[in-house]
Amino acid sequence: MIGRVGLRLAGAVIAGLAGLAALGAGHRSARRAEREYATRAAQTAAAYLAVVVPATAEGSGYDLARLLVQVRGLAALPGWSGAVEVYHGRTPLVRATAPPLPLRLLSRLREREAVQPLGDAMLVPLKDKDHWDVVGAVAVRGSVGGIAPRFLSGWTIVLLAGLCASGALAADRRARRRVLAAGSLAAVLAGFAGYRRVVVAERAGTDRWLTDAKVLLEEAATRVPSLRASLGAARLAALVPGAELAPTAGREAGGRRTRVADEPRAEIRVRITSRRWLALRVVPGEVNSSGWLVVTLGLAALGPLGVLLVAWFARARARPRALRETLTAWGFLAPATLHLAVFSFGPMLFALYLALHRWSPIEPVRPFVGVGNFLALARDPLVWVSLRNTLVYTLHVPVAMALALGVALALQHHSRLARVARAVFFLPYVSSLVAIALVWQWMYHPDFGMLNYLGARVGWKPVDWLGNPRTALVAVMIVSIWVQVGYQMVLFLAGLQGIPRDYLDAARVDGANAWQRFRRVTFPLLRPVTLFVLVTGVITSFQVFALVYVLTDGGPLHATDVIVYRIYQMAWEFLQFGGASALALVLFVLLFGATWLQFRLLGRRVDYA
Repeated sequence: MIGRVGLRLAGAVIAGLAGLAALGAGHRSARRAEREYATRAAQTAAAYLAVVVPATAEGSGYDLARLLVQVRGLAALPGWSGAVEVYHGRTPLVRATAPPLPLRLLSRLREREAVQPLGDAMLVPLKDKDHWDVVGAVAVRGSVGGIAPRFLSGWTIVLLAGLCASGALAADRRARRRVLAAGSLAAVLAGFAGYRRVVVAERAGTDRWLTDAKVLLEEAATRVPSLRASLGAARLAALVPGAELAPTAGREAGGRRTRVADEPRAEIRVRITSRRWLALRVVPGEVNSSGWLVVTLGLAALGPLGVLLVAWFARARARPRALRETLTAWGFLAPATLHLAVFSFGPMLFALYLALHRWSPIEPVRPFVGVGNFLALARDPLVWVSLRNTLVYTLHVPVAMALALGVALALQHHSRLARVARAVFFLPYVSSLVAIALVWQWMYHPDFGMLNYLGARVGWKPVDWLGNPRTALVAVMIVSIWVQVGYQMVLFLAGLQGIPRDYLDAARVDGANAWQRFRRVTFPLLRPVTLFVLVTGVITSFQVFALVYVLTDGGPLHATDVIVYRIYQMAWEFLQFGGASALALVLFVLLFGATWLQFRLLGRRVDYA
């Protein structure tokens, strides 16, 4: 058996590894920010050289002598902070004694014309003046001091977590709780330390690139007179791909954060002439870093959870048989738990993350908006229309239940005709919902549909079932009833067969008629089944989508626009994944509240006595 010292050591190791994982995640993201800075700085330097270095007289290549001068001047520019190296072909121009560019990297640059890593530097292709052929490369190192500073001492946090973990086996429960609380605080500090490292790295990388780009823009305007005129703005913008250049008031200013059209931007002023200034704006790197807080805190939380597991093991090893049974049970439950964690709890957490951000796949900026998406939903009239339609649509559930119970009472006998009728009623439930919707769409057709054909035989006027806002939702409800009755009938049949015949015979002996036997005996004993059918029916009705999508596409005039269809439209048609996720969470809260209310009102225990 593992001794007490071994358990203390295991708790310390678990807590320490969790703290290191949180800090490591932050460090990894900081390194990614360094690579992003190096990539953008190298692209800007390559565009700068393409503008200021003249071409040779006989072609589109660079004048090698002028290129060498400009490259040496680039590395020595005041304010330029990037460690740059420029290759003409494979030959380095800044440090002549440096090794040449590997042939495989140059070949890859010419084939893919994409960014390539070179040690701790990022390599971008240097194209000729016509932007046709790759004649070299520009490399900038991103591992520059200051981009990923340490906010808190990671080893101090890890040590504190380890000490708290070792004290988790204290005999006194109150002391153990205090120690675990201190360990949880240490884990939170480790998580925030990792996240802080991410934010600082992203912010520093953005500010450094803005400063470097400002230096190159001002130097290019000085060396190429045509860039000083307003017509040269397009050529200047080519030096800073992915950024914005806009005229601004003339004043010297360092990098700052601002908002343009309610979008976050990092900005720096660039002086082109004594009277002409431009604002260089770019999306701040830290805007999209809020998700790392969840990652680092989640990793750090594994420490306290592991310590609790160790403490439980220390208490449970006194009862070896119970410990073996518990471990065996969790061994069988582990695959299902992992499946739930990956495919249920994970997406739920991701939906919560999306709901707190303005997230769209076509926008590079995904800022944290807090409850902004929920406030936007409250101001959206279509959301309230979809909620009203969903509530009205849910009214079909008790109608379907009543029909299903009546059919179950009529078909509870074991004759061959009853078995065939049960199969016929159950068939729509196991059929393709899309196929059913297409069939009913034909039956609802205003010109040659079966319903209007039968109605015309008895003198009714044709009805545009799916095209009239007054009848469209009712038409969808009728289809839902037709689909659900068979399933609910089977459940009621199972409940009826579970009622002891002695109860009904005793009621019959006491003189109760059929209605009295149903009201006093059958229906009260069906309460558990009725509750299950009601709860599942309400949940299913709140999640209706396929019937609405195929039959009406949410129309006409939003008459069948339900919540799930509104979520689909917001996400996949309007690409507003943040708002769609917020509405999905609202739907979850509504379903949870409706289910809890039904259990409170109808879920009283039934005593069979």
